[in-house]
Amino acid sequence: MRLAHSARAESVVSAVPGRSTLVWVVVFSVSANILLLVLPFYSIEIFDRVISSGSIETLIGLTSLGIAALIFSAFFDVIRFRLLSRFAVTFEQRIAPLILEATIADPARRREGSTHDLVKVRELRNFFSGGAVITLVDAPFLPVFILILFLIHPYYGTIALTGAVVLSIMGYVSSCIARAEVNEASGAAARCQTLMDGIVRHGNFIRAMGWTGGAIRAFMRANDEALSPVVRASERVAAIASAARMVRSTLQVLSIGCGAWLVLQNEVLAGSLIASSIMVSRTLQPMESLISAWRGVTAAQEAWKRVSAAATWVLKQPHRTRLTPPNGLLELNGVGFTNPQARRSILRGIAFRCRPREIVVVVGPTGAGKSTLLRIAAALEKPSVGEIRLDNALLESWHPDQLGSYIGYLPQDVELLAGTVAEAISGFEDSPRDEDIVMAATLAGAHQMILALPAGYQTQIGRDGHRLSGGQRQRIGLARAFFGNRKLILLDEPNANLDPDGEAALCAAILSARSQGATFLIVTHRPRLLTIADHVLLLRDGTQVAFGPVSEVLPSNTAGLPSRRGPRQPDRPQLLSG
Repeated sequence: MRLAHSARAESVVSAVPGRSTLVWVVVFSVSANILLLVLPFYSIEIFDRVISSGSIETLIGLTSLGIAALIFSAFFDVIRFRLLSRFAVTFEQRIAPLILEATIADPARRREGSTHDLVKVRELRNFFSGGAVITLVDAPFLPVFILILFLIHPYYGTIALTGAVVLSIMGYVSSCIARAEVNEASGAAARCQTLMDGIVRHGNFIRAMGWTGGAIRAFMRANDEALSPVVRASERVAAIASAARMVRSTLQVLSIGCGAWLVLQNEVLAGSLIASSIMVSRTLQPMESLISAWRGVTAAQEAWKRVSAAATWVLKQPHRTRLTPPNGLLELNGVGFTNPQARRSILRGIAFRCRPREIVVVVGPTGAGKSTLLRIAAALEKPSVGEIRLDNALLESWHPDQLGSYIGYLPQDVELLAGTVAEAISGFEDSPRDEDIVMAATLAGAHQMILALPAGYQTQIGRDGHRLSGGQRQRIGLARAFFGNRKLILLDEPNANLDPDGEAALCAAILSARSQGATFLIVTHRPRLLTIADHVLLLRDGTQVAFGPVSEVLPSNTAGLPSRRGPRQPDRPQLLSG
């Protein structure tokens, strides 16, 4: 659920928990890196003082201090890794609900074939708990080590500075290659994912049509297109990483050679030779590691953009006060809807009132905008113009969860949650009561059908209810729409898969639910539901042709539905029988 303290946050950064943990990571990193300086200074003291003095006590003391410093450095290193690991887990625990809320509430984020935003959250979790962050934290200490090398001798500092510049250039090239890989591979990966989803979803149809081999070949071609840029980038980044290792090793050799020459010239003592080699290696190691890890850094940047956009969308949503339970009065005033993708007007000037406990049936030819009207009434789409009110309150004024608890919605293509029949009816309701589930099924006329299933209400229905017939899914979907205290029930073609007996049971279920206080808005192509309608709404080409009692809107031939054929008669539209 959304974080209460960050509901009005200006950016997602303020919603990230435990940011102080990162401060402690930096503190322990400073301590660990300072203690690592013990090793080069230990070398200087051993070669320049102990060997010349022959003091065993000094050797023992320096060795003990050096070992103690390295133990503490390792201890601090373990602590910062544990802090980052726990920060990563907390990050996912706090941010994932925001991302899931954005995915549920914002249809634009449910793009077919695209990587889910929650996958990006896990990528960030792995990044935070991995070694790349430690490398990034260690990188700022590079100037300090270079300065110390300059203090030992300018030649040492020059060697380290030259290596840092060369590795920085190589790191930039590596980042450009990684970024180009992400841009090139993302589109191909999305197309491959879309194709794979379609193949899996329609596996039985593909097998029946004899397309199995063709589907596999098409997938492999798409998969090759997605893998090619990744493989090319991996090879190039690996080559750059190998060159970086060669550069670091070469500079280490140069520092030793330079140190030997300086010792021969009596400009430095022998201990600086070993110390400089150690410090040059320690200075350039984070740069080398960063080159290898740059693909992960680039991927984390892209993931953060996605996660930040989704979480910001949720955090910027206005606070909505929970209103009193509605009675079911639905009003539409001048509602119009334009498809943002197709830029085509689907609905225009829809205006009618559905009073509490009324049954309004929506009819019209295919493409008239009936299903879109129901989606707008369910607050799944926002009208382009006009307003929709439930009990005089605009739909956007209702808290989404509260509004959803009073609206029962049955889409034309019934999709059921995987699990048992009981779980499909109750959904994600907290602690649903068995009697409420049975009551909803009974009200929908599905109780006896469910009892006839192998395990009754505990029958596993599979993904999207694929183990059930179309009529069974329709009945269970109707029971789901009736479950709970629903005041407005929206049904899209509820009798599409029902026989005459099933339609009669559906009519009885609707009348029974109305008697308990429910208001109905029903889309249908079949005339049976007109017999129980209080009003009928006739749509054609996205416009409202008529609204009123059935006897006035459809005065004759009520055994059929409106057709595009014949002259348009908005005042007294004729129906075609059959």
